[in-house]
Amino acid sequence: MARKLLAAAALVLLCAASAQAARWSLETDEQGRQLLQAAKSPNCTRIDAHCSQCRNQRIPGTRRSELVCSSCESGYRLRRDGVSKTCEDGCPDGLATTFAGAKSQAQCFTKAGYGRTSSKGSDGKVSLAGVLCDVATYNVGSNTAGCQKCGAGLTTATNGSTSASACLAPAGSYLDKGIGKLCQKGTYSTDLNANANCVPCPDGITTAAEGSTTAAACSLALKGYYIDSANSTNAIKCPLDTYQDQEANVTSCTACPNGWKTKETGATGVAVCLGGGPKLDQRGATNITACAAGSYKADWNRNPCVACGTGLITKEAGSVSKDACLVPAGYGLTSLSPMVAAPCEKNTYGDSHLARRHRLARCTACPADMFTMDTLETRTRNSSEYYTAESACLVKPGWGTTSTTPQECPVGTFNEGKNRSPCHHCGTGWTTVAAGKTAESQCVVQAGWKLAADNIPAPCDKGSYSTGGTEVAPNATCTPCATGYSTQEDESVSNDECAVCAPGYGGALCAQCDYGTFASGGAKVGDACAACASGSTSRKGATQSQQCYSTLIDARNDVFNLADEGAWADNAATTGIACGAACDALDTCVMYKFVVNEAGQGTGKCSLLSEVSSNPSHTVGFKIGNGDDFSVWGLDQSVGAALASQPSSVADEAACKDACTAASECEVYVWNASGTPKCTLTKSELEEASISMFQVVGAKLYSDLHP
Repeated sequence: MARKLLAAAALVLLCAASAQAARWSLETDEQGRQLLQAAKSPNCTRIDAHCSQCRNQRIPGTRRSELVCSSCESGYRLRRDGVSKTCEDGCPDGLATTFAGAKSQAQCFTKAGYGRTSSKGSDGKVSLAGVLCDVATYNVGSNTAGCQKCGAGLTTATNGSTSASACLAPAGSYLDKGIGKLCQKGTYSTDLNANANCVPCPDGITTAAEGSTTAAACSLALKGYYIDSANSTNAIKCPLDTYQDQEANVTSCTACPNGWKTKETGATGVAVCLGGGPKLDQRGATNITACAAGSYKADWNRNPCVACGTGLITKEAGSVSKDACLVPAGYGLTSLSPMVAAPCEKNTYGDSHLARRHRLARCTACPADMFTMDTLETRTRNSSEYYTAESACLVKPGWGTTSTTPQECPVGTFNEGKNRSPCHHCGTGWTTVAAGKTAESQCVVQAGWKLAADNIPAPCDKGSYSTGGTEVAPNATCTPCATGYSTQEDESVSNDECAVCAPGYGGALCAQCDYGTFASGGAKVGDACAACASGSTSRKGATQSQQCYSTLIDARNDVFNLADEGAWADNAATTGIACGAACDALDTCVMYKFVVNEAGQGTGKCSLLSEVSSNPSHTVGFKIGNGDDFSVWGLDQSVGAALASQPSSVADEAACKDACTAASECEVYVWNASGTPKCTLTKSELEEASISMFQVVGAKLYSDLHP
């Protein structure tokens, strides 16, 4: 009996303990729920290292909840697979997103030094790839473009260059206005560089050709020099009475023949070997003597000494000027026997000094093509008019003096004549239609130039030409090449130079590039416009690959909501890819929205929004990139959520578009021209499990609608 009582007591104690334990468990669960409810800032990285935002979500079928990720940091996207929401790397190598919450590869932009490519698989899925920029190309990153080529003649030191400043001139070249040019003869460069000039060879030394890449290429002596045999980098001028007439690796100069002499060191040919200079007479190949009394020699040449004339004397042998012949001022001999002196005739002049013993004179003829004033004015010289110096010899109109002899003023110069002045040059951009012009008023605008608005000539730009002015019509204008054609260079002088396709044109007739193609200009006639990458398009006449845009572009957040959500049309597509393909296939599809099923597995509901075909009340422009262009559609309602700050006093659609470009948050401008015109700037909104993309069609680009 006692044993039964003890057993009953133990059973009572066991039941009490169980009840207490159950109460403790319930209290613990309640405290946990209270702690979960009290959490204000959950640590999202407990879910995933790259989760930036998270929330509590009840576990189906229980009273408990768990922390799940709702947004990933930049460079990652949210993987949706049932109740699990974790972050995964969303971009291929070389690409990265630029903001948190990315949802597709379309939001992967280039890293610096990489270009973006796209390809479509057999399943119709478009995939992106980042490609490391090759040598001679670069990309600054944060864009959707491929790698850009360096300028002509330029390259980079390595792959993966990130800016145009990495484009340098290779060895043997230098940088000139964005292109690489070969080093000129007599210069070199040894490595990649951004120099505006190449390194010059030492004085007196040159190279065999352009494009030299080492200092060792400076190996040839210039004419008038020879290479120092003890130091190949030192060139020495040819000594007096020697010459060197080649660009060659020579270590000595050649002596002048026949005892001839040179006036200076550095003679460049045997023609500089003369008759010994003033005082010396060349009376045969080997006999060089001083000019005898009564004769003179005024310059370095191969001529004999000039006799003063019968009875004329000089103070001593070796006279160096005709001025040493003593003559009456302005007089000369008219007869040798008897000696008759008379005033010098037309186009001659006499000495300006009196002789000590004889009033003998020999008139000196003016230099060739120079005349005295009586001849120039076609009159008789009066009795008191004497010509006593060469300065009385003047050029006729349309001629000028040089350092040696008079000459007819060449094209581009003029002189009024009756003076000893050189020909005057027409101003920059001016020339003359022929030689021998006499006044600045005969200067006309030169071929390849035009007269600008400030009345100053300016070169014709690429794509135009000028045949220059005439004396009847001295001004000139630049004539544009025919539509689609251009020139290779500035300053073109005829229509024949309009021989390449202009930017934005290509093909056999240089026609405007169609949608989805581009041409940077300068291509040969017949070269087709380049195609944009697969999955992208462009406006007509695009001039560069940066004007190629993806045909479908993501909303920055989740979706662009409509003022009237009933405007969405259901589509049979059950995946995001198929939904995008359905919109891409319709030229009238403005955008699509895809809502993922709660069950996950990547399936969901696809809805399309089509353009209003007749008299739309709203013009809606979706921003591409940072406002590089807009995809413009006609609708009967607004799209997106209005920004907190809206522009005021917007007069037209162009100003509305510009306001969206200037506002970084703006993704869409809505121009309502019905009634009182109104501009509204909007953006996409966060809407979990929803994806929205708008379509880009070449014919719908703002730049094509408003050329």
